[in-house]
Amino acid sequence: MENNGILKAQSPAALAEEYIVKSIWNNYFPAGSDLPAERELAERIGVTRTTLREVLQRLAREGWLSIQHGKPTRVNDIWETAGPNIISTIIKLDKNYLSVVISNVVSLRTRMAEAYIPEAVRLAPEESAKLFDELDNLENTATAYAEFDYKLFRKFTFLANKPVYALILNSFKSMYHQVAKIFFNDLNNRQLTLNFYRTLLAACIAKDSEKATACMEKHRQSSGDIWKKLSANIPESFGEL
Repeated sequence: MENNGILKAQSPAALAEEYIVKSIWNNYFPAGSDLPAERELAERIGVTRTTLREVLQRLAREGWLSIQHGKPTRVNDIWETAGPNIISTIIKLDKNYLSVVISNVVSLRTRMAEAYIPEAVRLAPEESAKLFDELDNLENTATAYAEFDYKLFRKFTFLANKPVYALILNSFKSMYHQVAKIFFNDLNNRQLTLNFYRTLLAACIAKDSEKATACMEKHRQSSGDIWKKLSANIPESFGEL
């Protein structure tokens, strides 16, 4: 697959990263193989060994590579070693992954929330209700709704004593906001979500975790139908963070 121009290098380090990542993605450096020696690779790319070494370390932290002292740098299978932080890079490399990524982000956010939000309502109903204090002042824009939604779902994780879920949300925060803005660009979707917030707030006030569960399930079903339609018209600019 030809990907020239998808990743736009702006510096020697960015040039080196672009070259290595695209080479891995296009199987020029296949998973399980060793990268060329630093001197050879630096000369091939046209950067200093110091710059290359910094890039290799960064790509290793992201899961693209494994570096062991005294041994060649090994190319990883990113699907086994990388985290959500490389999602935007994958989309830039291959737009065919766009609909899959969006579907996965929506599903992950929703399914996780169905597990921890009712638990938060059960454990801390008063504190859960306070999370909606700014709801009446929520600006009726896609950006405002996306930010409110992210903060709301993240704060619920702590009330449910599920801080690891907060870390998961942190890991794809930018992607979360982009996906949410697509959904909230439609006024009807903002109204649908506002009604969801109010119903969930009522469950918090009533200290009724079962009502919260029913509310979450109903919203998943209604928003899921909308997402099926939206997924066919995702803008090409999506993922350009």
